[in-house]
Amino acid sequence: MANGPTHQLIGGLTALAVMTADKEENRTVLHHPLVALACGALLGKLPDVIEPANNPHHRQFFHGCLFLTGVGYGVKQVWDMKPQTEVGRLARAAGLIVGGAYISHLLADAVTPRSLPLIGKL
Repeated sequence: MANGPTHQLIGGLTALAVMTADKEENRTVLHHPLVALACGALLGKLPDVIEPANNPHHRQFFHGCLFLTGVGYGVKQVWDMKPQTEVGRLARAAGLIVGGAYISHLLADAVTPRSLPLIGKL
């Protein structure tokens, strides 16, 4: 069963992996291994901030398969961006870290007995 520290660990490792896999021309301060790990760990619990576990609406829309698909599509679009400025590269890296950490959280929840709803309620 994935809990807060587990989500943080998985989020940090996911962010580290994504930043390591990124191309050299996209490198920013967010690509530093410790920065990526810390940011991913902080964001690994983001879905539970939006829909807290002690809330009756936990694992609804923002924990759903439809939302997971949308975030995955968004991360792919961000991955394909080719920003020309440092601010653009930072925004791209931030988007990859946030998206990667969010996806890692939902995938960890998906393998629990409760799993994820297909759509969930808004």
